[in-house]
Order: sequence, then C-alpha cells, then structure tokens
Amino acid sequence: MFRHWNQIWRLFLLQNSRNEKTLDGLGLLHVLAPRFPGWATDAEALEDLVRRHGGYFNANPVLASYIAGVVTNLEQRRRDGEEVTPERVERVKNALAAVLTARGDYFFEVILLPLGLTIGSIFAIHSSYIGPVLFLALYNLYHLRTRIGGYLIGVRLGEGLGRELVSHLFREQRLLGGCAAFCSGAFAAIVFSRAHALGGPRSAGWGVAVALAMVLLSRRVSFLAAVTILFLATAAFLLI
Repeated sequence: MFRHWNQIWRLFLLQNSRNEKTLDGLGLLHVLAPRFPGWATDAEALEDLVRRHGGYFNANPVLASYIAGVVTNLEQRRRDGEEVTPERVERVKNALAAVLTARGDYFFEVILLPLGLTIGSIFAIHSSYIGPVLFLALYNLYHLRTRIGGYLIGVRLGEGLGRELVSHLFREQRLLGGCAAFCSGAFAAIVFSRAHALGGPRSAGWGVAVALAMVLLSRRVSFLAAVTILFLATAAFLLI
C-alpha cells in the first residue's frame, strides 16, 4: 500500500482541475504522473503517456479510483513486456468509466447520502449530536474504502475486476436501499407525529400533502398537479 501512497492521496484531488474540454482528464493525469518515469523508456514514450492519460476522462470521482488502479495495472504490464496495446488501455478505461459513472452516482448520491442525512435528521429532531457523527461515519466508511481500497484492488486485479465490482455494488445497493426506505418511513412518521403534537391536525395534514406532492414528482406523474397540491395545502394551513 505504501508504495502506492503517492497515487492514493492524489485521488482525493481528482476534480481540482475539472474543465470543459477534458473534464477530469488532468486530474487523472495528476494521479498517474508519478509512475510515468517507470513506464516510459524514452521522451517519446513519456509524451505518449501524457497525451493519452491527459485527454477526456469522466467518471464518478469516488469510483474513479478503481479505474486509476486498473490503468496502473495495464501500463505496468505493458512496461514489463506483455502484449497490452495503448488502444486496449483506452478501451478498458472508457468502458469502466461509462459503467462506474452511472453506478457510482446512483449509489452515493441517490442511496448513501439520503440514508445518512435521514439518520442524522432523526437524531436532530431529538436534539442529539449523534446524528452527524453517524452520517459522517457511514459515508466515509464507503468513501474511504472505495477511494483507497478501490485503487489497490484495481492494481491487483486489473481489467478482471469489472464483473465482480458491479456485482458487489449491486448487493450493497440493495441492502442500503432497503435501509434508506425504512429510515425514510421512520422519519416521516416522527415528523408527522411531532407536527400533530405541536401544530394540530392542520400541520400534519400539510405534511401529508407535501409527501403526496413529492411522490407525484418522483414518479413524474404531473408537475402541475404536485404544485397545485402544495399551493392548496399551504393556503389551507395559513387560512384555516
């Protein structure tokens, strides 16, 4: 692990050079650059490495660690004399980026973050500071495990990690998705009961209307219907 530390800490800065032309290409180049002197046999080979890995690159910033590890594996094998062509490296890199971008965005932004924030909000309702601690612990468990461990797994397995990784993420996604649904239900029940206790039936009724509007928006049934429900509920809450 320690001999890869120069690449691992750079993975946390992957998006610092994001731009319209290459997106995270410069960030990936910064991650891989310390290994270039060992991969390039001459100035021309070094220029080719910079050109290929400094081009367009777009992937989920957390799961990009796996891709950087796989690229490191392939380039090292190419340096050792195996028949690994530059085209093969680019093909594997682009294929993994396409798959892991969708998987990573959904896993971290649609499941993990809402789950952690919901848990934190439940504790916040009861004036407890445990919620933020649990949120940070849950998120960073997956974040750091993926940033650091993902790179090391990519270096070890190379392009063979694809199927195993997607299968592993799917299992984790189903488990955390179930936990998120349970926590969301518990949070809604707590909010409605608190609203009823503090503001009476009209507060609870307004909360139900908001929840119904959110369901309509999530299912893309009708944006106009959702806005109408929110308007009527707010008017009733303020006037009754």
